[in-house]
Amino acid sequence: MSPPRLIICEKTGRWAVALRRALADRGERIVEARGLAGCARQLDRHPASLAAIEISAVNLDAVLAVVPDWLRRFPHCRVIALLESDLAAAESLLREAGVVAVVRSTREAPIVALRAQQHLDAAPADDLPLEQAILSSLPWANWAARPA
Repeated sequence: MSPPRLIICEKTGRWAVALRRALADRGERIVEARGLAGCARQLDRHPASLAAIEISAVNLDAVLAVVPDWLRRFPHCRVIALLESDLAAAESLLREAGVVAVVRSTREAPIVALRAQQHLDAAPADDLPLEQAILSSLPWANWAARPA
């Protein structure tokens, strides 16, 4: 499995700029997509990624349809909604679809960055033996006994 990424799905690039600033030391793990199809391709490559999707009136219905499908196909991925302010009423629908967080302004980029960092840090390392993968996924991994 390839390492997880923060996939930013948006038309304009304004969120990508804000998130790259907030994730200065992890910027190389950011991937951009300009639409839901591109985001799905990135999830195919990096199935344990965190997808941050810009939600507008134009794509709201499509996002509500695709997020539950992605969560079934990629059980380790998570989705954050980057919601336009005029769609505040859609937050409960998005959460019901499976979105883990909803943010409304690029000023909230540090919140998304924190979530992304937690998600990326929690992802298992590539191609570890089963026992090592289990030990590294434990919440107390730093203190878990290592086999001699």
